Parts: sequence; C-alpha cells; structure tokens
Amino acid sequence: MQVDGHSRFAKAEPVGQVLRHPLIIAMLVLWLVNDHVLKDAFANELTGKLSDVASLAVFPLVPLVAYEVFCALRSRRPQSGGYVLWGGMIATGMVMVGINVWEPWAEVYRVGLGALQWPFLAIMDGLSGDPIQSIRPVFLTMDPTDAYTLPALAIPWWVAREA
Repeated sequence: MQVDGHSRFAKAEPVGQVLRHPLIIAMLVLWLVNDHVLKDAFANELTGKLSDVASLAVFPLVPLVAYEVFCALRSRRPQSGGYVLWGGMIATGMVMVGINVWEPWAEVYRVGLGALQWPFLAIMDGLSGDPIQSIRPVFLTMDPTDAYTLPALAIPWWVAREA
C-alpha cells in the first residue's frame, strides 16, 4: 500500500538488523578465526569454548532474521519476534547439549553439517581439478562441559532487545 508515494512500512527497522550489531559481527569474526586459525594453532579447551560461545551468540538470531525476511517478502510488519527468538534460543541450547551428551545427536550433527558444507567443498574440488568427494562428516568432540557456555544464550536476547 502506498501513502504519499511511500510504502506504509517505510520507517520499519531494516531486515536483519540484529546480525549487523557490532557484538554479533565480533562473534562471527571470533567464530571464523577460532575455527580456521586458532584451533589449528592451539587446539585446546579454550578454543573449543570460544566456538561454543560464538555459535550460541549468533545462531539463535538466524530464525529471527528468517522470520523478518518472510514478513518483508509478504509486505508485512513483523510482530515482536519474541517467540521466534526464544524458540531459536531454546532449540540452539537443546542442540548444544544434545550433541555433547548423546552420540546419536552428535552423529546427526556431524553428517548434517558435512552435508551442508558439501556443495561448497564440491565447488572447490571442481575448481582445483580434484575429483569431487562425497559428503565429509565434520569433526566433533563430545564434551559435556560445553553446557557451561549456555549462558552465552543471553547475548542474542540482549542484542535483539538493543536492536
């Protein structure tokens, strides 16, 4: 609907604002540097916990942003998104605990994340002239003490409140 040449949602917050928050950007950088540099260099308990904290800070925001995109595509203003955020936080916490204490969850995680990475790895194989490999399950060390990082789930709640 147009009013005076402007969409009725012209003043709505930009979609994905929470992912542009400086703390979330810092968590994404930490996650990438830790997983691709620090773990190779040090591979200790601290590097494992850094990834856990970063993932707990970022991942619950993904369903919230997906909800915002869905609403934007339908030209609707998102409601508060609180239920979506809380659902994302609870699901993320459950997965974090599940993959660290129950082998079947851990195996689904290893293979599932490997399957999500496969298209990108296949492209890299093809570009380098190597044969395209099958799905490669990711490495996961089950560590029940990773549950100590669950308070990091307060970060997405705080960021969503701020944004």
